[in-house]
Amino acid sequence: MSEPMAEAETKTAAEAVEEAKEQVQAEGKRPFKSGFVGVLGPTNVGKSTFINAILGKKVLIVSEKRQATRNRIRCIYNDPEAQIVFVDTPGLHKPVDKLSDFLLKQAFGALEGLDLILYMVEPWVEIQEYDQKMFERMRALKMPKFLLINKIDKAKGDEVPRTIETYAKTGLFDEIVPISCRLGINLGKTVQLIKRYLPEGPKYFPDDVTVDRPEEFVIAEIIREKVYHLTRQEIPYAVYVDVVEVREREDKPLTEIYANIYVAKPSQKGILIGQGGRMIKEIGRLARLDLEALLGTRVYLNLQVKVRERWNEDEAQIARVLGPE
Repeated sequence: MSEPMAEAETKTAAEAVEEAKEQVQAEGKRPFKSGFVGVLGPTNVGKSTFINAILGKKVLIVSEKRQATRNRIRCIYNDPEAQIVFVDTPGLHKPVDKLSDFLLKQAFGALEGLDLILYMVEPWVEIQEYDQKMFERMRALKMPKFLLINKIDKAKGDEVPRTIETYAKTGLFDEIVPISCRLGINLGKTVQLIKRYLPEGPKYFPDDVTVDRPEEFVIAEIIREKVYHLTRQEIPYAVYVDVVEVREREDKPLTEIYANIYVAKPSQKGILIGQGGRMIKEIGRLARLDLEALLGTRVYLNLQVKVRERWNEDEAQIARVLGPE
């Protein structure tokens, strides 16, 4: 994967914006738009699915379980008129341990420096208590705010129009858009509205960059996604993945990947390995399929399960595991 562009080292943001404007005017084109768009909302509302659908490829893991997204991740959408940098955030939730408290701080931290906020809900009809608390916090922010009502394909009766009416009464949102990430309903309309509200600006990333994280991070996330899909109870939330090595074979089109899956208790190790190694083999099989699609080569995936006791209750270890912004 390409590294993010380091143009800011040689010119200020204001200078880059002016240069982009002058170039557009010289070429007789419409002004180029760019900016950072935060995607917020409760857990499991479809934020990562939305970004994957907009980009047209899978760059973020998706799970029906809470806290699938742990890191603040920037995903880049490009077209001839704009570059939209979507900032995916951990879902908003009531903290239950130090890990979930850390994730909540990550979500709040994503509000800084944004050009626009997308807040996603389902057709609740009534505003949820936790959403209401977030709205109070968002009201002080000056950037435009959209409400996206996802999963309208699953709504019943008049739930969608009633939800629109309820949230419109808050006076908080510049646009309210009912969408379905699963069916692709109104996703193109959402992109066009975002471009309308974004400021004129330069490209912050090259065209071939779709996520601001190294390849090892994406590989680790794909492996962790399979753990979420295949395990239950506390196991998904006690796991993190460390990619030790990614090696390209010179004698044939094969990528060798060596990774450790860490759990927080010795008892969890046996569950993750499974009887006769069946669970870890299935995690590896499913991960390998996605990794081969991502990398475009055959993949040899070596997974080891290790214990790092109570890592999800230790603030220093949590910060080290989730890494710097």
